[in-house]
Amino acid sequence: MKFDSEFRRSELAEGLISKIHRKSKTPVRFMEFCGGHTVTIF
Repeated sequence: MKFDSEFRRSELAEGLISKIHRKSKTPVRFMEFCGGHTVTIF
């Protein structure tokens, strides 16, 4: 199992979000499904 610190790299999540927004031709919405992902991004 990986350590928590490997999953808490918000700069990686922010980079992915930026790439998705740049490539998308329509507005994008992200849905929270467990809470852990929100903690990583913010």
